[in-house]
Amino acid sequence: MKKHKKEKKGYLEFIMIILVSGLMGGVGTMIIGKHGGDVEKLGSILEAFIGKGAFWLIVLMSILGSIANTYMVLTVRKKFREWDGEDDETAEQIERYNNRCQGIISCCATMTMVLSGVNIVYGLHRSESKASLAVIPTLFVGYCLWSAFSEHILVEQTKKMNPEKKGNALSLHFNRDWDKSCDEQEKARMYGAAYVVYRKSNWLYAGIYIVLLMCSVAVDIGVLPFLMLGIIWTYQIVLYMCNYEKRR
Repeated sequence: MKKHKKEKKGYLEFIMIILVSGLMGGVGTMIIGKHGGDVEKLGSILEAFIGKGAFWLIVLMSILGSIANTYMVLTVRKKFREWDGEDDETAEQIERYNNRCQGIISCCATMTMVLSGVNIVYGLHRSESKASLAVIPTLFVGYCLWSAFSEHILVEQTKKMNPEKKGNALSLHFNRDWDKSCDEQEKARMYGAAYVVYRKSNWLYAGIYIVLLMCSVAVDIGVLPFLMLGIIWTYQIVLYMCNYEKRR
């Protein structure tokens, strides 16, 4: 009896989600469509603001990011030197801090990559001045190289604390070699985190699709945003399904 109630509740929840999503999408589309000129004007302002600010953001992130990378690397190495090699609690703290540092470096490098793309588009197609196009590639490449070497150094510190770990962070096969050297508990944690990312990403993609759909009513955004979203979304689903079946 309880099972049937849960199933009925699931159907009702699904219907409610469809109705609420449709209502919100319809209302949002009507509002955006009614104020299409304002939306287009706002989009132009944001594009100009982000395009002009992208150059200075990349300069700022490249400088501050390089300083932060150096600080994190030196801090991890200092913590490792102070570790007596036996205290498991201290080792866990060092590894946790090390992982956070690697995450911060990856996030900042990704943001810089996106901003460099914005700057290139704005510099080539929106701005008369091309000066930034000569500076940005140098900053971007330099920062990304230092970020890659910083992560490599942090990974090497992890390998010193855990000699069983294998893999070169600068190698194309790093993830494969690293995964093979992890124990079952670490693999379970990684796979669990990956599944959470998969589920949350589906909600994110659905939200992006709704926003693009509403904006397309008022502004000609072209087909490329939908195409790119479709490629990324489909790739993630197919990749998850294939790997899930492979591990049966």
